[in-house]
Amino acid sequence: MKKQQHIVFTGGGTLGHVMPNLPLIEHFQQQGWTVSYIGSKNGVERAVIESLGIAYYAVRTGKLRRYFDFQNFLDIFNVLIALLQCCIVLFKIKPTVLFSKGGFVALPPVIAAWLLRIPSVIHESDMTPGLTTKLSKRFARRICVSFNNALRYFDANKVVWTGLPVRNLVFKADADNGLLMSGFSGQRPVLLVFGGSLGAAFLNNFARENTLNKNLSSFDVINICGKGQLDPQIQADNYVQIESLGAEFLDVMQSADLVITRGGATSLFELLAMKKLHIVVPLSKKSSRGDQIDNAKYFAELGVSTYVEEENCDWECMHRLIKSSLDNQGPTLSKMGTMEFSQATEKVIGVIHAIL
Repeated sequence: MKKQQHIVFTGGGTLGHVMPNLPLIEHFQQQGWTVSYIGSKNGVERAVIESLGIAYYAVRTGKLRRYFDFQNFLDIFNVLIALLQCCIVLFKIKPTVLFSKGGFVALPPVIAAWLLRIPSVIHESDMTPGLTTKLSKRFARRICVSFNNALRYFDANKVVWTGLPVRNLVFKADADNGLLMSGFSGQRPVLLVFGGSLGAAFLNNFARENTLNKNLSSFDVINICGKGQLDPQIQADNYVQIESLGAEFLDVMQSADLVITRGGATSLFELLAMKKLHIVVPLSKKSSRGDQIDNAKYFAELGVSTYVEEENCDWECMHRLIKSSLDNQGPTLSKMGTMEFSQATEKVIGVIHAIL
């Protein structure tokens, strides 16, 4: 009797490390595979995955930092405990293969899979590899990357340029439902401002200040501000703020005429797949390794994104970029239309099958 195929996914910390797993999960479920997930106890990934009825195994997490912090010493023990937990889980459920989308929760499962001789595939979203990917790559059988420029960071015998899987709901989003959620009529152009699944204080402040001083009076503004970041003192007829949304966020995105966002790879790929004009304000190098800046530059060079670094982002600059984006929307949308997104999921699935 043929053994039941079983795939374990891992990845978390932000929704950017979770959403690309969803089209893959959907595929393997449809193919009759058993699907499980290893994630953190309180991470954003848990609610998303458990809502799908998938077996979820919570493990300890230790954040991997590139800078000195006394918490690093404690987190070394957390990572070791998580490694032991992952070994126990994987030994118990005996999966066929493991797929990692990254985030600080993902290193112990990849190492545990290697110790137990379970083949694994990891995926790097950004132009430059994150710390988890750098540490995981030696234990993985294959490494998938979103950008062809990222191939140079990995062993040529292991790495495959696949693109970034985009969830199928992106192509089914409904603008009318998005307008219903915001309460706007659609008579004015809609500007969506969001900073990823955890929000972005800089973008929230920018949206609120320029709404109150009437700079954005020609737009209806939707601000997805992040959990715990609502400001009840902001009152304006053309401004609505929402902490966070689930799948319906894509309907809101579809209702937007223009989007201002951070430079996370998942958000950018989804915006491009939806053919949405957007302006990127990436996290500065003071707060990150500069990966969002690299992502923004890459798509700007292709002519499908516009970006400004946070240090240079004032109203005068943003007003100029908004006008330029709207004036040039025809050529920009035409270039977006030449980009192919459905093949990324198929390519990653092909890599997973190939190592088996």
